[in-house]
Amino acid sequence: MKKILSALFAVLIIASLLILSGVNGCQQKQGTAVSTTGLEISFVKDAPPVSISVNQEFPIYIDVLNKGAEFINKGGAKFYLNGLQNFDNINPSQSNTKMLTKESVYADRIVFADKAKYNFPFQAMSSIPFALTACYDYSGKAQGVLCISKSNESKICQTSGEKLTSSTAGPIQVTSITESISGNKLTAVFNIANKDDGQVFLLNMDCDRFEAKDFAESLKQGKLNVKLTTKEDFKCKLISTEAPYGQIEGLNGAIPLGSVVCEKMLTNEDYASPLVIEMKYKYRDSIGKSITIFPTQ
Repeated sequence: MKKILSALFAVLIIASLLILSGVNGCQQKQGTAVSTTGLEISFVKDAPPVSISVNQEFPIYIDVLNKGAEFINKGGAKFYLNGLQNFDNINPSQSNTKMLTKESVYADRIVFADKAKYNFPFQAMSSIPFALTACYDYSGKAQGVLCISKSNESKICQTSGEKLTSSTAGPIQVTSITESISGNKLTAVFNIANKDDGQVFLLNMDCDRFEAKDFAESLKQGKLNVKLTTKEDFKCKLISTEAPYGQIEGLNGAIPLGSVVCEKMLTNEDYASPLVIEMKYKYRDSIGKSITIFPTQ
């Protein structure tokens, strides 16, 4: 009986320590990996088929699945078919006609053609490559906790180590937030990376104009809009959201992919402070396919 009571007592002690450690804010390990995809696009099987004959009618459908953590409003995503200019009954440009729900389970279907066909006379079999491009509005958010202290020996928080606590699912993500102290200046650096295979642009990029090879829209590539929210008087090195995209200081503007530096002058402060980083951008991604055309017999 004494052994049983001793064992129960030990279990209670361990359980109490675990509860207390949670109350005191021990950092929990992250669970499943955050999705690095926004819109996943794919052609529907056999629409289009892998091969057709001249004058044969066939459908062209795509499925789009919003795997990220942000909604896409009606008309916020555009889709383009490039390389099928000589086909009839195809609308090469489409957009979503309803909101695309975040972290979707089921795909939404976009119809480019129900009865597409190729009526140019062919004398021999030919393979035609083409591409599907998605261009859409997206956003993301990251949160962290900074240590506002003039001393690396703060009793309240630590200036060393990773300060990022969470980042929402999507292709553009904050991957790290770090800080350092030099004299009476605190420097915070956060890194933003493109975690998928597409291209990022400023939110005001016009997808139609970019598809038409507009040079002004191409200058918006590799940049995104960002807003930092903190009660601290940080000065961050950003760029303006309008051409010629010169450097500015503040908490609201644009940034190129990579590292962003923010600085704050210190007095005798010693406390932890939350930081929220909001990102808004256009994202563009493409997939390829080919269709084999046989001449009519």
